[in-house]
Order: sequence, then C-alpha cells, then structure tokens
Amino acid sequence: MATVALALVRDLFFRSKLDAAAEAAGAEVAYASALDAASRRCAEIVPSLVLVDLSDTAFPAVETAKAIRANAPSARLVGFASHVDLKSLASAREAGFDLTLSRSEFTARLAEFLR
Repeated sequence: MATVALALVRDLFFRSKLDAAAEAAGAEVAYASALDAASRRCAEIVPSLVLVDLSDTAFPAVETAKAIRANAPSARLVGFASHVDLKSLASAREAGFDLTLSRSEFTARLAEFLR
C-alpha cells in the first residue's frame, strides 16, 4: 500500500524535492498552505504521514499538532526545521510530534518516510 502523505510546506523549491522523492517511492503527497486547509485535507485523504515545515510561521507546533491529531489521529507527525532553529524543534517535540529533524536530516531520510 502506497504512503499517503500530507505536507504542510509552502516553500515551492522544497515542494519539488518532496514531489521527486514521492514519485520515486510510489507515494502520494498532497499539500496544504494553511492550518485550516490542513485539517480539511486530513479529512479528505486520511494521510498516514504528515510532514511539517516548522520554520514556517503558518504552522505553529502546538496548534498544528492539535489540528492533525484531531483530524488524522493515526498519522505519523514529522516536523523539520533549520538545525539552528532549536526553539521550533523543541516546541514540536513538546507538542507531541512523533519525530523532529533538522532540514538536512529530514531531506536525507525523506525516501525512508515515504516508503
């Protein structure tokens, strides 16, 4: 069964990386550019994986975790941010994200997540 992922990522350059990795892994990736849209998308696609750009202020860790857990409780919640953005990474861990990674580590492990 193919992974169905929801990516809360607004960076178009990074989206192209996600699309290429998803295609190679045979996974499906949908996107949301705002938290309310993410909640709706969860109901539509029932993702098994939610990827969150924690550096983007549109997706504050606590509110994002609450919204995803309310709408896709079984989804794996993975957040990423710059390696120097320790505050966002810590906030996500405290909010209940399953995994938080630096952007470079996330990119290196992306294919693994999408399998």
